[in-house]
Amino acid sequence: MQNRKGINWRAWILAVICIGQALYIYISAPSRPEPTEIVTVTKVGSGGAIYEILYNSGGATVPLIYRYFLMDVKKSDKEALLASEKSTPFLVTKSTQAVREIHGERVKLKTDNTIYDFHNISIFKVDGKINRVSFDLESITP
Repeated sequence: MQNRKGINWRAWILAVICIGQALYIYISAPSRPEPTEIVTVTKVGSGGAIYEILYNSGGATVPLIYRYFLMDVKKSDKEALLASEKSTPFLVTKSTQAVREIHGERVKLKTDNTIYDFHNISIFKVDGKINRVSFDLESITP
């Protein structure tokens, strides 16, 4: 007969190792991949812009993902990419060129591909003043 105490002890050690490894993977994994490049910049409102940013970090196994951010106009693409890491996108989709029309503080969007996340209102700050932009999304299911 095998030693029951020894088997229980080994099972607990194995469980602790598995939990520790799972926590390490969860903590060390980035929450959002690194942005690849800015595809388009569309000015909106007074001093704001919609930045369409491509995320192509998955290689052959993950499709191209486009995230759309509303921010104040940045001086360079590098500055915009850094700011996007701290911002929340209002649209995450597989579609490029989703911004179709701009009417003051209202933007019309159109996609013909998968939408992962969408918020119909977003804000940006210019000189301490908060500007609100509303989005109308038209989507065609693929």
